[in-house]
Amino acid sequence: MSLVASSKNLLLRYWNRPIMPPVASRYLGSPLHPIRPKISHIYASRDRDTLWWRVSIAPLQSLKRVVRSWCGRRVRLAFRQALHQQGFDELGRAIPSEFSPKEDLTGSLEITIRTPCVQASFETVQKDANHLLENILAQQATRLSGANCQPKETSKTSKTA
Repeated sequence: MSLVASSKNLLLRYWNRPIMPPVASRYLGSPLHPIRPKISHIYASRDRDTLWWRVSIAPLQSLKRVVRSWCGRRVRLAFRQALHQQGFDELGRAIPSEFSPKEDLTGSLEITIRTPCVQASFETVQKDANHLLENILAQQATRLSGANCQPKETSKTSKTA
């Protein structure tokens, strides 16, 4: 299951299963690369019952490195705050609350930064991150409730007379 939410500044892609990032896949694809055993160990021992999320700055490649890293830090901070506002910790685990019992958020989430994000204020980025996370959670809840509401197969009973 893949879900997408988008705004002027950010694009969120969510998968309900953990997906290895392209950088790690590149190292694992090369059998002779010296960092391959370390990457293999990291992903073999990584908890699959948490949210694997990452920020992609690929669309900002034309900008200077300092701008890309600054923008990536802002988006990571905004997303962490959005997770906390929605009742999750940094790894997508539900924060225990008596008001709204939630299930943990698991799978993979990729946040792609769009170019207008560089000029946006932190408050705007924070609002976008919160709104997009709400959209992803709502889409996930809709799909899960739709899967639970599908008609059950009935067994045919034969009438004997």
